Amino acid sequence: MLQRDKSPSIAIIGAGLSGLCMAIRLKENGFSNFTIFEKADDVGGTWRENTYPGVACDVPSHLYSFSFAPKPDWSKVFSPGNEIQDYIQSVTNKYDLRPHIRFGAKLTHAEWLGGGWQLSFGNGDKIRADYFISGMGGLHIPRYPDIPGMERYKGTAYHTAAWHHGHVLAGKRVAVVGTAASAIQLIPEIADKVAHLDVYQRTPNWILPRPFMEYSDRMKRIFSRLPLLEKLHRLQIYLMFEMRFPLFRRDRFFARRATTMFTKHLEKQVKDESLQAKLTPDYPIGCKRILASDVYFPALQRDNVELITDPITSMDESGITAGGTHRAVDTVIYATGFKPWDQMEDVTITGKDGLDMRSYMKEGIRAHRTVAMPGFPNHFMLLGPNSGLGHNSVILMIEAQVGYIVDALRQARAGGAKVVEARADAADAYDKKLQHDLEGTVWAGHCKSWYQGEDGRIYTLWPWGTRRYMREMKRVNLAEYELTD
Repeated sequence: MLQRDKSPSIAIIGAGLSGLCMAIRLKENGFSNFTIFEKADDVGGTWRENTYPGVACDVPSHLYSFSFAPKPDWSKVFSPGNEIQDYIQSVTNKYDLRPHIRFGAKLTHAEWLGGGWQLSFGNGDKIRADYFISGMGGLHIPRYPDIPGMERYKGTAYHTAAWHHGHVLAGKRVAVVGTAASAIQLIPEIADKVAHLDVYQRTPNWILPRPFMEYSDRMKRIFSRLPLLEKLHRLQIYLMFEMRFPLFRRDRFFARRATTMFTKHLEKQVKDESLQAKLTPDYPIGCKRILASDVYFPALQRDNVELITDPITSMDESGITAGGTHRAVDTVIYATGFKPWDQMEDVTITGKDGLDMRSYMKEGIRAHRTVAMPGFPNHFMLLGPNSGLGHNSVILMIEAQVGYIVDALRQARAGGAKVVEARADAADAYDKKLQHDLEGTVWAGHCKSWYQGEDGRIYTLWPWGTRRYMREMKRVNLAEYELTD
């Protein structure tokens, strides 16, 4: 059982960046009776689990870190995954969160019972909590392709999110299936080590330049001694990224400019016109995730690398068939991303009157103010539906959501309310407005991406800039919630 004090008991699921941020702000606001339940044996979330060669963040490090916990000595503008994981561990220790964390606790079932939540875990534990806050995120279940015969393959196969560190790639014939964010980081790292590399591309991506700039020791010392300069540097990065947002509202000027940047980058690095054609997208820029790399195009042009754009039709014991050609390989690496919001595959969440969250989501993956759902009292979701970004750091969204949830808890406590639940009418009105606003974005195009569901509904992204989101999440409007004793 959770230990009780004068503040309500709060269960946070997940010790990634969002769950840890929630815990820090709760602690700062006098909510000390909280526990973080983490399925793994350490903090970090996606940065703990993704350890493939070349893994890094595509948001500059000074912006991909908490505003209240800056790191003045980032090694690079875009730091590698292990450095981000080290940062997460240091923040956990700085704010003394480890005593609040239960590792090896995988949530299997959450049920609203008798004015509180009963949570059940894979290790057999059951606990009760007044509030249940999910920090599981929407991108943590690997997506595998549906290839006929893939179960017959006898070689070594694994997903980038479950990297096989004991498997040696040197001298092997390797196939990478997928060419999106993880692939363009991975491929340049392994291309010079393997005997041969087949790269299977379904859809080309918009890839812009990204120099691997390092911070000098002098710059690190300046940021350490003059914190204001580090803050100004962070602000500069934020403004540069925020200025890209009009592109996603189909602004022609920004679209032309970004397209020109891509074309120049491609033509500078790839001279072969037939390869240029294979690498040029036929959908509007921004409709899928925009990527950045200075080393991906050169890696594809190595003598031992082949880009294959024919659809994969099957796999057998020895390899992959595409375009009528069978290619034998020793290793298959699936760089095929994640399943957005399929966290409900192995977690059952039951709200009031037996309302199942899977059933609720079938009518449209949605959440009021991106964090709450009617029928699920005292439950909040971090990085919930429509809180992803295509142009800036998701850390900004996490901090705004955490501040909003803390404000809801503060106001409930001040008013003596024990139960906080989003009103159905407010949630419906918010969702209709959100979907209407999304109609004017480039994501509403016809290119297939993980931004959209099968029904065409965009449930992953916020339709406006981050300033608007932070303004709307500044304070809770209690008229949008039912508060009861």
